[in-house]
Amino acid sequence: METTTFNSKRLIIIITMTVFSFSSMTTAFFLMGIKAFPYFIGAALFYFVPYAIIISEFTGVYKNHIGGLYQWLAGHLSEKVAFIAAFLWYCSYFIWMISLFMKLWIPFSVLLFGEDLTKKSSPIPHISTSLLIGLLSIAAVGLTLYFVSKGFKGIASVLYLSGITMTLLILVSLGGNLWLWLKNQSEILPNLLISMSGGQSAADDQQGLLSQLSFLIFAITAFGGLDTIASLVDKTGKQKKKFPKLLIISSILVVGCYFLGILLWSGGMNLAHIKANSSIHLGNLMYDLMENLGYEIGHSLALSETNSLLIAQLFTRLTALTLALSYISLLSTIFYLPLRTLVEGTPKHYWHPLMRKKNGHDMPIYALLFQGGLISLFIIGISGGSQYVVFLYNQLTLMTNVSRAIPYLLVALAYPAFKKQQLAANPAAALIHSRISSTFISRSVVLSIALAIGFQVYQPLTQGDILQSLTLLSGPLLFTLIALLLYQNFYKRAKQSQ
Repeated sequence: METTTFNSKRLIIIITMTVFSFSSMTTAFFLMGIKAFPYFIGAALFYFVPYAIIISEFTGVYKNHIGGLYQWLAGHLSEKVAFIAAFLWYCSYFIWMISLFMKLWIPFSVLLFGEDLTKKSSPIPHISTSLLIGLLSIAAVGLTLYFVSKGFKGIASVLYLSGITMTLLILVSLGGNLWLWLKNQSEILPNLLISMSGGQSAADDQQGLLSQLSFLIFAITAFGGLDTIASLVDKTGKQKKKFPKLLIISSILVVGCYFLGILLWSGGMNLAHIKANSSIHLGNLMYDLMENLGYEIGHSLALSETNSLLIAQLFTRLTALTLALSYISLLSTIFYLPLRTLVEGTPKHYWHPLMRKKNGHDMPIYALLFQGGLISLFIIGISGGSQYVVFLYNQLTLMTNVSRAIPYLLVALAYPAFKKQQLAANPAAALIHSRISSTFISRSVVLSIALAIGFQVYQPLTQGDILQSLTLLSGPLLFTLIALLLYQNFYKRAKQSQ
């Protein structure tokens, strides 16, 4: 089995910067200001920290297993439930990859040209912008396939590089806002007061329960990705034993980055002025905020207009570079790890031997090729303008919104049974020694996820969109049915071979 050389600091950077989302932090500041704090506190206390404890305990026991989520559930619920969960988990990442490959060119466009050209007319005659993006995205699929097929060490390297650039972006944004605090001390309190109102004037309507609940769900989803990065525990070499503790440390750092980021942005910037700019929306928010930060820093240093604009452009390009590398590292990771769990982590008789066949770099090359081909077919259909494929993709995206959360819920449900077994076999290795505490942790995560699922289904109903709610509900049912059919086929094949 291929492993790579990690030290504790590298792993902490990789885990922290994989889970932390700069986009979620800036969005939280833009939508709510300091009013986001209670929601993030609730999400951290009742979902993220408990779930991090659960994941760290599972990875501590199963540090030498490649099955990840499947292995955790198979031993404490059942093989059937474990396979269904792994299949739902994989499907959600498969659909997400299609979207990410097509969004990849936005940060590259900003990095190279200083603006998003993906919404403008194509420079090539007879080829639409949509088709051009589709062709570039298919090329990206091919490059990702080639890169991943060369082994896990390359994935680990790009994860670390992405972590370094994200760390740099965070330091620049936090340091820049702290500098504005020091230079404009008289504006800190007014800015914070404006931020406490969410950037709204007194005449604005107050947010209702529905919109507040919506932001709570956003805060929960801002802490996603821990399960994916935990799947690489067996690849971490000498750091396997430390991995659970590093997960907990990284989780604390993630929470700290969110809170410190929202606080410093709130004091350094006038949120009402930012919201008054009609050109700023959630799609370009990160770039515009960093551009504005660079411009304000230039003015605070008494630089000329030209030099202030230059700093603003440098900040924008750094943001684009960071996001581009984040996309590349994320795509490299989820192109491999979910497939690895589904194909390599399940029993050998589940799949055709060709799907498990590895190349010289210990990668399941035929499974990767099959996956890359399917992703490319979807991209061709979407970019080609086929209304049927676009409709199918949109429905599949809705279907995976709830499907993605169910495996996490099942992991939390399996935790008490896992804890009972762990305390009986090796209590000294346990992070949580009380079964009452483990039950509380499990129920806290389950209730948080159930709340998120319930709201996702309920919100479209409030807007009269019954079809969307039905699609959200039908997704898990459809994927579960496919998983059951596959599982029954595997079971029959195993019976016949005996």
